[in-house]
Amino acid sequence: MVYLESFYFPSVKEEEDELQKFFYNKKCKRPIKPALNYIAQNVYPFSLLAHHLSCLDFEPITILYGGNGSGKSTILNVISNKLHISREAPYNSSYLMEKYVKMCSFKSNFHYTNKDLDLVNKTNYKYDILEISKMITSDDVFKKMIDKRLRDDQKRFKSEMIIEEKRAAAGIVPKSINLEDETSIERFNDFLSMRKSSYTQYIKKTIGDIGPSFSNGETGLMYLMEQISNPGLYLLDEPENSMSCETQLKLVEFIELSARAFNTQFIIATHSPFLLSIPNAKIYNLDTRPVSLSKWWELENMKRYFQIFNKYQTEFQKAL
Repeated sequence: MVYLESFYFPSVKEEEDELQKFFYNKKCKRPIKPALNYIAQNVYPFSLLAHHLSCLDFEPITILYGGNGSGKSTILNVISNKLHISREAPYNSSYLMEKYVKMCSFKSNFHYTNKDLDLVNKTNYKYDILEISKMITSDDVFKKMIDKRLRDDQKRFKSEMIIEEKRAAAGIVPKSINLEDETSIERFNDFLSMRKSSYTQYIKKTIGDIGPSFSNGETGLMYLMEQISNPGLYLLDEPENSMSCETQLKLVEFIELSARAFNTQFIIATHSPFLLSIPNAKIYNLDTRPVSLSKWWELENMKRYFQIFNKYQTEFQKAL
């Protein structure tokens, strides 16, 4: 399923005109032209101009590939900002970001009510973007990992305290109970529950289940699967962070199944060879000028991996 068909970025002239307006020297009554090229390549997000990027056409799975600082996250931020896609993690925003986003447009099957949004080749839009779209970043995944670890640590600490209390109270019987005092009744009932229950049963009654421990990568995968539970458009910014090879392969399987069978579209920024090698994924190589479409085995990072494995081919064959 393709909800977002194309996204259009401003032309070089449009960017230059906008920057000239913004950096217009009122005192001299002229634009600051000598610095314009530097500004265009260094002012976020106008630095996209350096890619000579005019349009991205999307498939059910589209991947943005490039080195650090190549603009992968910036493109996702521009798209999510333009489409008003929900997100949790904050991002680099500014007055210039707002100006840049207004210059962008897109072609989509979405239904909108916001008159500020620009649509290309308007047709009968069937979907409400606010209901079926979401952006998930590596910061969201890390936050989930940390939150879960803190909750688990707190529960384990409480369980240790409860065990100590149970051991200490094992031989102590309340001397009396005041049936008119709620606190006295609760204390007596708690004592009976403590005496009748095992450590595990009593902890479960007191603080709830203590779930099994998972690695950061496993927690990240579970979080992504929870968030991508409905058909729609999902923008993923380096979702593979902290995941082992095995966990990344599970993520790949989940993404493929979601796109194929559950009407889900993905736009993914990634370095992962496992994600990049998803069959039929459309890959934009942001390391080329202008931006180009590439096969995953043509990418520089993949060639580096191949060179390393090829260099130690004999050792690998012995280990098989």
